[in-house]
Amino acid sequence: MLNINEDALKTAIVAQVADQLLSEDEDLSGIVSKEVKKRIDKIFDERVTAQIQSAIDETISGSFEREYRRVNQWGDQEGPSTTLRKELEKTVTAYWNGKVNPSDGKPATSDYNAVTRAQWLMTKICAEDFTKQMQTSVNAVTGALKDGLRNQLAQQMDAMLNNLFHIKSLQDQGKVEKPY
Repeated sequence: MLNINEDALKTAIVAQVADQLLSEDEDLSGIVSKEVKKRIDKIFDERVTAQIQSAIDETISGSFEREYRRVNQWGDQEGPSTTLRKELEKTVTAYWNGKVNPSDGKPATSDYNAVTRAQWLMTKICAEDFTKQMQTSVNAVTGALKDGLRNQLAQQMDAMLNNLFHIKSLQDQGKVEKPY
């Protein structure tokens, strides 16, 4: 009977496998270091990109709220202090409240019969929608009128043919379909 120490056998196998891996593949440490570097680079890239984006967002948001004063051509400050957000709001409001001609939407030269640009745009959108709906309704009514006229003409033709010919045709008997 053989006395085999299993723990010693396992330890010897693991040591032999480790020695064989290291002797066969001397680049194992190089492969491991490349993989570690790749993972570190990926984590670094994700975190740095997130921090850069956060810094950009904060800078942009802050620049809209940072107060400044306009300067004239000589560099002297004039007028009250303002922010980009307030100036954008003024510009957009002025654009939509600007007076235009109701016929073409071009800037109006007088207030007589002028509307705001917002009113003109909404009127134009509603008119286009109304025109589309009206065209759809007209098409439906015209189609129904055409079908009604076709049915009425068919009935008149049947009555006229029945008055002319007193013989029952195959169509009259329902054995053949009418062409109309």
